[in-house]
Amino acid sequence: MPDVADAVVIGAGVMGASIALELQRAGRSVVVVDKGDAVGGGSTSSSSAVVRFNFSTLAGVVAAWESKHRWEAWAEHLGHVAGPLARFHRSPMVLLESPDFGRREATALLTEVGVPHELLDEDGLAARFPAMDTRRFFPPRRPDDPHFGDAPRGRLDAILIEDGGFIDDPQLAAGNLMDAARHHGADVRLRAKVVGLEVGSSRERRVSGIRLADGSTVEAPVVVNAAGPWSGALDHMAGVTGDMAVTTRPLRQEVHVVEAPAGFTHGDGGAMIADLDLGFYSRPHPGGTLLVGGVESDCDPLEWVDDPDAISPTPTVACFQAQVWRAARRLPDLAIPLRPTGLAGAYDVTPDWMPVYDRTSLDGFYVAIGTSGNQFKNAPLVGEVIRELVDACESGHDHDAEPVRIRCRHTGHDLDLGAFSRLRAHSPTTGTVLG
Repeated sequence: MPDVADAVVIGAGVMGASIALELQRAGRSVVVVDKGDAVGGGSTSSSSAVVRFNFSTLAGVVAAWESKHRWEAWAEHLGHVAGPLARFHRSPMVLLESPDFGRREATALLTEVGVPHELLDEDGLAARFPAMDTRRFFPPRRPDDPHFGDAPRGRLDAILIEDGGFIDDPQLAAGNLMDAARHHGADVRLRAKVVGLEVGSSRERRVSGIRLADGSTVEAPVVVNAAGPWSGALDHMAGVTGDMAVTTRPLRQEVHVVEAPAGFTHGDGGAMIADLDLGFYSRPHPGGTLLVGGVESDCDPLEWVDDPDAISPTPTVACFQAQVWRAARRLPDLAIPLRPTGLAGAYDVTPDWMPVYDRTSLDGFYVAIGTSGNQFKNAPLVGEVIRELVDACESGHDHDAEPVRIRCRHTGHDLDLGAFSRLRAHSPTTGTVLG
């Protein structure tokens, strides 16, 4: 006899765990499957887990601002969980502008949503961050560029958002969500690889379950693809890419770990930096370290991959030098290690670097995909997003014609889920991890 559930969630990362929790505590019986051997052990575990609000779309800012309030009330959000909890650490975010940065548009969105922010010129930056070199280096260059060491010139402007922060343990956050889902009755199965989808034989084309590598099946009228960098293969397996205007592709990424310089440790209130002028981002971490990553500058090649499982987790010298050496120009007291330190993982990237939270052309098959390296922060909200989509569509609502809207309970904003449609025209974003 096959197993039977009301819903199957494919993927036990932070998104899958959040979705499982919301579906299960809404009354559906949920089975979560993941081919890995740990909850949150895939791309979630390599997330920098930054909580910021500078996005290029209204929906992006609304979702991030609402999610921040849920992270701050994490125990309340979970409802029940045993053991240690992931923590939200408040840390200012300073966005250092490139010459072509759309400041007016960016600040208008922050103002509309009610995100407190401050505009800083070079003098204001120097006063607020005396350990930072506040001169302009644009454009970003790689270390092998003969102009990499050119002297800075021109003044630098910035946006400072004091209410940003980060989650100290992204894998633990996924585990917290999954523990809460289990408390409500969710069945979590690890080392369970999906090799096929069952589709009903009726006139309507509708998903009816999944097939696993061990030959077993789980029958369910609802299946949610939350498989991160592996989601594109599942979409092809389901045959749903034909009407998708927004598709996904895995992209290898590296994050490097260095000793934080004075003034930028977590203990002394060091800020997170999104540096569009030099081309890197950084955030402090408890214990005196600093995470350093890239922002897809024009000079940096993108390493697209066909198989996320084939990605080497070891950081490369070339990427390490490109990111950390740039950071050292901005933070002159940063000590550069002799060899690369950090890790590599994969983003699940859409062309506009915004996610797809939607139904598909296969009835009952839903997607939470294309998170593009910038959606970990929204995990507490995404479970509710998918639950509302499932509730509406399974009740006959035409989400494609009339997108579902949800009311954000902490901030009071309406969130139009049409912004995350698979059918959307590509959003006018930065075209990078910043969204």
